[in-house]
Amino acid sequence: MSDIYIVGIDMIPFGRFPETSLPSLGAKAALLALDDADVSIGQIQAMFCGNLLRASSMVGQRILREIGQTGIPVSNTANACATGASAFREGYIAVKSGLYDLVLAVGVEQMGKGLLGGSGRTDGFVEEGVLGSGTTPAMFAQIGMAHAREYGTTFEQFAKVAVKNPHHSTMNPKAISRRETPLAEVMEAEMISYPLTKLMCSINVDGAAAAVIASEATARRLGLMDRAVRVRASEAGTNPFTARETALTDFNAVTRNVADAAFERAGIGPEDLDLVELHDCFATAEIVHYENLRLCRPGGAGALIDSGETGLGGRIPVNVSGGLLSKGHPLGATGIANLYEVALHLRGEVGQRQVDGARLGLTHVCGGGPGTGSACVIHVLERAA
Repeated sequence: MSDIYIVGIDMIPFGRFPETSLPSLGAKAALLALDDADVSIGQIQAMFCGNLLRASSMVGQRILREIGQTGIPVSNTANACATGASAFREGYIAVKSGLYDLVLAVGVEQMGKGLLGGSGRTDGFVEEGVLGSGTTPAMFAQIGMAHAREYGTTFEQFAKVAVKNPHHSTMNPKAISRRETPLAEVMEAEMISYPLTKLMCSINVDGAAAAVIASEATARRLGLMDRAVRVRASEAGTNPFTARETALTDFNAVTRNVADAAFERAGIGPEDLDLVELHDCFATAEIVHYENLRLCRPGGAGALIDSGETGLGGRIPVNVSGGLLSKGHPLGATGIANLYEVALHLRGEVGQRQVDGARLGLTHVCGGGPGTGSACVIHVLERAA
């Protein structure tokens, strides 16, 4: 089987667009990606659409109504925060299998403001008064406190994530928030769920991102190899059983398992990566995923954020886009937006926030919740020589 390439990718600026329909947001991103690849919807053989909150609404077909109903098959995907990455992966698999040569993957979401989660479990366990709350800030606060108890990670170290990523976002015109947040401001902001203040929580936004995926033969035939990005690995998984999982969703084990599979598939180690876009839905999540993605030893994440090595110009820049904390987190679009960021670095097209000499990058998303389990998708991308 031949290598598979991203030959076009783009995203709309993330924000809030109450006057724009969900399909229209997806259509805008799709057209941007098609233009980036210099292909038309008439050349696309299949479409894979990721949307979570309106998963039953045939969003992919409604996007095609706006950009061209060519009769191609459409698959709609919903997979928690991994929705967009899962849609992309389905497109990747379809091309890798030889079924299609050129497909389109779109992730799109419209979100309201306020807390997510806390809607109740179906397995009989109740968090309230036992483990706190099932809302997402509380869930990731618990994850952070478990890490702090085991390794001594401090409130200040968690807060430093919400200094680094907003600094990166000041260089990203497609991020919803583009302002510096000094450490004191982060730590003194409204407390949502200790150790998470408001500035340590990702922003619910509307957004869309899309990618055109091609076989190597098609990319060469269309003359697209000069800006193509090779998909060196695409791996996914769900949480294995752990004792902790019975009470608190375990995003650690699933991320470690999928990361190890991705490194093996790509034939590389974490030390070979030039940049990472990981799922920083909350500042605590970025800290624990440093270890889960093998960027440092277990217990070393606090020291890693202290060192500055995960900032732009450091040894392994993480979330140079601004991450979910500042770029925003439209659930269905996030996975493809992460791929967009890494792909642009590998092309050398990011401008001020460019990671110099970037050759290999990794994207990670992991979602789920109490009583539902988790979904994790990791991709390794490589600059086409």
